[in-house]
Amino acid sequence: MNYKARMGEIIRRLEQKYAKNPDRWISDSFQVLIATILSQNTSDRNSHRAFSNLRGSVNIRPEVLASLKPEDIKPAIMCAGLANIKSQRIVEVSKEVLARFDGDLSRVIRLPLNEARGALMDIKGIGPKTADVFLSFVGGYPVMPVDTNIFRVVDRLGFAKGRNYERTRGALESLIPPEKLRDAHLYLISLGREMCKSRKPLCPTCPVNTLCDYGIEQIRKTGGK
Repeated sequence: MNYKARMGEIIRRLEQKYAKNPDRWISDSFQVLIATILSQNTSDRNSHRAFSNLRGSVNIRPEVLASLKPEDIKPAIMCAGLANIKSQRIVEVSKEVLARFDGDLSRVIRLPLNEARGALMDIKGIGPKTADVFLSFVGGYPVMPVDTNIFRVVDRLGFAKGRNYERTRGALESLIPPEKLRDAHLYLISLGREMCKSRKPLCPTCPVNTLCDYGIEQIRKTGGK
């Protein structure tokens, strides 16, 4: 089975296990950007809590956050971790969104993909993952955001080794149909969190273990236990 066919079967199996209605708890494009910053290096539970705390204390608009100091934001987002860095980043990003786009990120998602990605990554504090999450979930662009879970899963599956963001993103985008990229992103994250854990992965019960280089080897070594 070639790489593309194997990935197709992996996504089919993961869809059976993880497919669900998308979580639309945030619909405003700027708020999605702020929520994505809060989600860096923490769990969904903590980032959702931090966003709710922040939304309860201030109006999450670029003109409001740009007028604040990082220490004004920090108490609300402590539960997401790295509060010093994230509060500074939120203020800086808000100022740049206001200055570059007059606070209106719909201007970005009217651009071609490469231009939109470049415009976002020109903003200090927005890296490739944050840009790609925004482009995928707000703009509907065919991109594959890559997080820690996806790096680990894709490495073990044998599609891309190491933690080079562009290499892993490119490999996945070449193997997965554009219309399935956003859902595949969510499925691979779910697999990484629930089954393909950093320590003690649950290879014997993993739905894609027969298609995974690492899983096949681990089951061989342990006899399926």
